Amino acid sequence: MRVTGDYEMVKVVGGGDSDIFETPQRKISNFVFWNQTRVFILILSLTCMTLTQINSQIFTFTVICMDDLIVEQQTSNLTEPHWIEGTTEKSILFSATAIGALVALIPSVPILNSLGVRLTLSFCGLCSTLGTFFTPLAVTYSFYLVVFCRVLQGIGISVILTVLGVIPSYWSPKTEYSTYLAILSCAWQFSNVIFMPISGILCDSSFGWRSIYYVFGVATGFFYFVFFMFYTDIPGIHKNVSEKELGQIVEGKPEHTVREAVPYWKICTDRCVLSAWVSFLGGNLGFITLLLYGPTYLREVLQFDVRSTGYINALPYALCAIYKFGAGKISDRVTFASDKAIYTFWLFSSIIGLGIGYIIMAWTSDRNVAFVAFAFAVVTSGLIIMACVKCLAMRCQQHCHFAVSAISFLSYCVQFISPLGVGILCPDNTPDQWSRLFIIITLIMIITNAPFPWLTTQQAANYTKRKDPKAFEKC
Repeated sequence: MRVTGDYEMVKVVGGGDSDIFETPQRKISNFVFWNQTRVFILILSLTCMTLTQINSQIFTFTVICMDDLIVEQQTSNLTEPHWIEGTTEKSILFSATAIGALVALIPSVPILNSLGVRLTLSFCGLCSTLGTFFTPLAVTYSFYLVVFCRVLQGIGISVILTVLGVIPSYWSPKTEYSTYLAILSCAWQFSNVIFMPISGILCDSSFGWRSIYYVFGVATGFFYFVFFMFYTDIPGIHKNVSEKELGQIVEGKPEHTVREAVPYWKICTDRCVLSAWVSFLGGNLGFITLLLYGPTYLREVLQFDVRSTGYINALPYALCAIYKFGAGKISDRVTFASDKAIYTFWLFSSIIGLGIGYIIMAWTSDRNVAFVAFAFAVVTSGLIIMACVKCLAMRCQQHCHFAVSAISFLSYCVQFISPLGVGILCPDNTPDQWSRLFIIITLIMIITNAPFPWLTTQQAANYTKRKDPKAFEKC
């Protein structure tokens, strides 16, 4: 699609010239955010993605300060232990978000194709809001209601990785793509920076752990309402995007946006895509384990108190966000290295950093050294998703939403399997058990990432070429 003269030209795939239709030129608002509407879109999208990620992680922190449930069970003279004391029940709740995400992710590609990012992400935000706000009430009544709320939170995060690859493609200028991608991918880091300290304070206060769910549930509902009202799937139809800014966004990009049938089989058999998927699977295992079990490791193994756990777990993620932003800005300005060299460096620096952190945590018995290694692993892990998404975006072009949705699927598989593995390997949370887990994860990361530089390429695949390059000459 493009805007020319007095008309906005749109082409519907699958038909002839009669499928080209005209709509009156969009009305541009008097306020255009100083020709920086794309920046406001970036901030709004990042805020919504961060909040849904926070909601999916809240339980991983509040589980360490839910002792009041055990006390209430005992004062009620019930002989059965509360479900919060059971390792199996907690593992189910840790995995429930992944189940919700996997179920919702399966139809996400056709839904995104038909409804777009705005409606799809807004619906996911609604699910995340409801699942978060009603969790305290669910805890009062039934374990299975809590599982249901966790599933709703999982639906909330189901398309985050997918839209991470789509939003920059539409809204960022070509010269700002890496920076835009880096900032949006900070949702995982910002979620910890924001909710860990707040959760530590509220858990340790008279408001208790339930207040955490209410605070973030309300915040999520508010910002997703703003997103629904303000976001558009295409910059060319947004009333606050000036002609000057629209020109900056579309410069160097194809003039027309065409919806084509996704070549699923060709993508799934592309060795470049397969290599990126496998690399992400191993790297994400290292990252997700720290993300889900960071509070548990700091509290149970390193013996930090609840409030300290909230603060010190947030610090590495803050540093990681800064690291990612710097990497994105530098990458947009580097001219002496190829795109493949850049994203390969991103991936390997992350995997090596994660591996070093895991090995030190596995072998040291000093709490301070272990925390420094933990922080180092978190900070360096931030470029894994950037490397894989950029590789897939360059290879799959207009079909990147499917390729990225596949790594979403892999991510949620990891989130489902990781708690089960931790439950089996670390049932008592002893240092020896965690050391064994860290070594196993390090080996998996090395094996899955070794083929990446040999099998990936920055060249667009043949299946991305337009079937009929003359189809839009009339536009």
